[in-house]
Amino acid sequence: MIKLENIQVKYGDFVAIDHVNIEVEEGEFFTLLGPSGCGKSTTLRAIAGFSIPSKGRILIDDEDITYTPIEDRKLGMVFQSYALFPTMNVYDNIAFGLKVEKKDKEFIDQRVKELAKLVNLNDEQLYKNVSALSGGQQQRVAIARALALSPDIVLFDEPLSNLDAKLRKSLRKEIKRIQREAGMTAIYVTHDQEEALVMSDHIAVFNDGYIEQIGTPDEIYNHSRSEFVCNFIGDANLLSEDIVKEVNKISGSMIKLENNNYIRYEKIKTRKRSEDDPSVKVVGIVKDRQFFGVNAVYDYDVMGTIVKSVEKEDGNKNIRIGEEIDLYIDPKDILSYEGQ
Repeated sequence: MIKLENIQVKYGDFVAIDHVNIEVEEGEFFTLLGPSGCGKSTTLRAIAGFSIPSKGRILIDDEDITYTPIEDRKLGMVFQSYALFPTMNVYDNIAFGLKVEKKDKEFIDQRVKELAKLVNLNDEQLYKNVSALSGGQQQRVAIARALALSPDIVLFDEPLSNLDAKLRKSLRKEIKRIQREAGMTAIYVTHDQEEALVMSDHIAVFNDGYIEQIGTPDEIYNHSRSEFVCNFIGDANLLSEDIVKEVNKISGSMIKLENNNYIRYEKIKTRKRSEDDPSVKVVGIVKDRQFFGVNAVYDYDVMGTIVKSVEKEDGNKNIRIGEEIDLYIDPKDILSYEGQ
């Protein structure tokens, strides 16, 4: 449905993004993920029409919209700053685009109330000034307004970054629900790895203006194609040469010692998964414990290297500082990258 072909955006001599190739299917939730300044928002702005590519094409349903004016692209947009009209009430903010399109009054009323219900705004809130609403409620209004003209595609530019952590978790579920129920295609920009993993059908990970990897959340997390993606998308241990040697010796694996070899925290186990589990046993001395409620992160000294493991805090473990613990590493869980 949406296709970016070899997109480049330049500002003077500065190349903001280059060789960006993306395909987004109809009805998909597609996330552009990366740190600040990596090019994800520039890519979204190119799709919206705010930034004009210096190279490449943008197509929607095989129609080239690279140079189509913003107002003719028929896209919805939800901004980080909400971008609502502060002097209008919620109803009029949602209805604004419909009034510009000169829809009849009855249709507007029906559509506004339908959208308010979709984003969980009640009748009382509809007639409040937007400035009287909380940040989360204002973002719901912004989403409803973006959906008012029934766009096939809605662009989200870090819409939750101004909200507190608990509200972000609540609203990301709502945005995903709204996307599914409305049947829209969503392109979502965020720097929050957890947000991307929870919400997305596919993720494009950006780094310094280029895409490092595109894949499902599972592919991005468990099969990171580059060292950057491995480190950006989650927590991982960099294994020492001695640990990798031990894994190779016992398992017969051929993991390259000269590579940078990583394993996710939760992949290191304190017991074998089954009798035929191919995991290699190493001994760790417990050095520290960080408690996070449901889980705790333990630091182990393994052959002189600190290795971290995540354990569920279910009351069945009694791991003490200074204790020796058997740890199990499956060679298949090791992510190996050639050194830079």
